[in-house]
Amino acid sequence: MYKRLLTITPNPSLDISGFAKTIKPNEKTYVSNEITSAGGNAINVARMLTRWRIPVIATGFIGGRIGEEVNDLLLQEKVLCDFVNIKGSTRVNVTVSLMKDHRHTRFSFPGPKITDSDVKRLQKVIQRNGPELLVIGGSLPPGFTIKHLNNLIHIAVKNHVDVVIDCPGKILRELRSPKVLLLKPNLEEFQEMTGSHVRSIAAVKKRAQEFLKFASYVCVSSVEGGALLITKQGAFFGKTAPIKIKSTVGAGDSMVAAMVAKISAGVTSEEEILRWGLAAAAATLSEPGTELGHISKFRSLFLRTKVFAV
Repeated sequence: MYKRLLTITPNPSLDISGFAKTIKPNEKTYVSNEITSAGGNAINVARMLTRWRIPVIATGFIGGRIGEEVNDLLLQEKVLCDFVNIKGSTRVNVTVSLMKDHRHTRFSFPGPKITDSDVKRLQKVIQRNGPELLVIGGSLPPGFTIKHLNNLIHIAVKNHVDVVIDCPGKILRELRSPKVLLLKPNLEEFQEMTGSHVRSIAAVKKRAQEFLKFASYVCVSSVEGGALLITKQGAFFGKTAPIKIKSTVGAGDSMVAAMVAKISAGVTSEEEILRWGLAAAAATLSEPGTELGHISKFRSLFLRTKVFAV
């Protein structure tokens, strides 16, 4: 059971989302129902954990007035923050969904330049907060290299800190960690991570088992319409309860948050951990734009979620 959790989002964003009737090239698109929120994989994890009243601190690199707004939005949600302030400005990401079918277009920008000095200050933040569990999620901004990331993970593991990683496939492919708690790629990221074209439950399971030598849990989502959780004790597959999908933004982050919450609470049943993860993902899938799932939906979705050994 973990008492001190810290999430690292190397490249936070101010997420702006809304709806449009149509999107046509070379024409102005009018967007309605604007929603503004703090964004980034691990930030979303911190937001969800806070909703479950699990103590967590969010960190990463933020800068400029946009960075201040990200910090303020998180404080409004009562998320504790300890960010590294940098000279550059935090990025803005935009998601526009079509009203008729909720298909969306996402514009994700590279983010500000990170210096070696910024990285050293992040290391001090980690030391200061003394986490027992570290969740690292999202893309890497310019200047913050995979080497920097590997170094942070090595220091954490050396200090007996469990690590959860939810990053793009090209980053996962270059990880050189001695041991992590959970790897959470989606299928596309897993294919990029492994340099393969595996798609079926059996093929993904076989390939994922190779990573159990340095990960206690490997969870691959978007496999045959569901998610696959692989551990040394076995493999489990499940699908979310039938829902009307309004947006996929943040669903994977919600799954990570739920799984971390259950592991943190001492739950050892892989089936239950995956069921809660799928329920949290479904709750977020049923919300529009960049909205995250509401707690009130989790229990009913959990009860309707089926998971079985494979």
